[in-house]
Amino acid sequence: MADGDENRRSIAMCEECGALYAALEISEDDYRPIGRRDGCQCGSLEFTPVDESVSDIDLEGDVTDE
Repeated sequence: MADGDENRRSIAMCEECGALYAALEISEDDYRPIGRRDGCQCGSLEFTPVDESVSDIDLEGDVTDE
């Protein structure tokens, strides 16, 4: 990472178990959970950014039925 570059904060989902984490976008398609150096609680190191395509997630923390 060059001087002056900032990691973008995001929400990322573990590709293995679906757990959600506050994350930093380290580079394109590389997300790291904030505060979890070893990756997800399930052991996975692969994360996908959460966006409007994850429609069953509610900001209140409940999963909605569609």
